[in-house]
Amino acid sequence: MRDLLTRPTNDFDRLDPVNLGPRTTFKIGGRARQFYTPRTVEELSLLMTRLADMGEKPFILGGGANVLFPDGDYERPVICTSALDELTVKGTRITAAAGVRLGKLIQKSLRLGLGGLEVFVGIPGTCGGAVNMNAGGRGWAFGERVTELGVLSPEGSVEILKGSDVDWDYRTANLDGAVVLWVTVELGRASPLNLRRRAGLFMRQKVATQPLHAASAGCIFRNPPGYRAGELIERIGLKGTASGGARISPCHANFIVNEGKATANDVKSLVRKVQNLVETQFGIQLETEVVLA
Repeated sequence: MRDLLTRPTNDFDRLDPVNLGPRTTFKIGGRARQFYTPRTVEELSLLMTRLADMGEKPFILGGGANVLFPDGDYERPVICTSALDELTVKGTRITAAAGVRLGKLIQKSLRLGLGGLEVFVGIPGTCGGAVNMNAGGRGWAFGERVTELGVLSPEGSVEILKGSDVDWDYRTANLDGAVVLWVTVELGRASPLNLRRRAGLFMRQKVATQPLHAASAGCIFRNPPGYRAGELIERIGLKGTASGGARISPCHANFIVNEGKATANDVKSLVRKVQNLVETQFGIQLETEVVLA
């Protein structure tokens, strides 16, 4: 692997600036001065080690579904996991590399008659992101389906964790800086037809209640204990409020949508306004669920 340190390749070591906006569901963000797309675990490990030796702390980008990049040049190196997209099946277990789209994993399970993931239908992003954020749907959390997890430690070593050993919590896996490499989920046998019907029902419910066809990063705020962030925002009358090209969705108050030309500062302005008014009115501090890169 040593030759990877010096060999020129646009996939592994891309030096030209890369526009980040198109690589996120928000469609917002400036340019990354360093953008890498490792094709194997070995390349990713070597790249992380090399960047660490240079004193760099990279941002790990999956499907870009839960991140807001700043408007100007982004100085941190960005490592995109999209090329890590292997998917394998063994009995009722499916192993997906970090860059596999969650939707692809779900559709695979439906075709095979393996139930348990249909509750997450409509959640964008990658399997690595679903692990990091412990993605949730219909009262379930993704971590509840995980039996094994491969991660790259901050020191550069590959570690295999049991799902039961991970410190799962609301919207986090608490991996302490480790990078997800792959995840194995344990599912149950079920009728493919019934699974598709359930997934279709859940998807229709999402479409009816969330702005799925708008450019957004999903829910902006975490739900505080005992409350729903969207309901708090709606109660103070901010539904539909705009700042520049960003707007609090009239469909669901915990979504901020890009109406076409929104900037990161437009979104952050709305975030601050919501946080200030919710704390003033209810004494509750809303924390962002979206990652502010």
